[in-house]
Amino acid sequence: MPLAAHQQTVDQIQAQIRADLAAGRRSLFRAPPPKPERSSHVLDGRIEEELQLVVRQLGQLGDVLADDPILLLHHTPQLQSIDLMQQVLGHLARIVASADKAAAVDRVTLTELKVHLQRQALRAIAD
Repeated sequence: MPLAAHQQTVDQIQAQIRADLAAGRRSLFRAPPPKPERSSHVLDGRIEEELQLVVRQLGQLGDVLADDPILLLHHTPQLQSIDLMQQVLGHLARIVASADKAAAVDRVTLTELKVHLQRQALRAIAD
């Protein structure tokens, strides 16, 4: 295929994708997995509430600390870790509150956390 014909094919494909996006027939992103039902266990809901409280408190702490320019200058990685802790705890709260824990783990957007949660055990925990 000559280069001009190849470019014309590429241009047609891109035009079709743009048209599909404009018409709402296509998305740039995959749809997230369906949201699992909430757990029927009262304790799961209470644990979720407590974890979400810690998430909010970490957010407030991070906001206060980030307002100090000297602290921000000297401790940026540590302040960023507060945000990461918030995200991890938020995901864990949603997992705990879900009836289908595996489906909730599928919705985790932090790759490292998802890998940790889905890893296979080297041996049975009960051993």
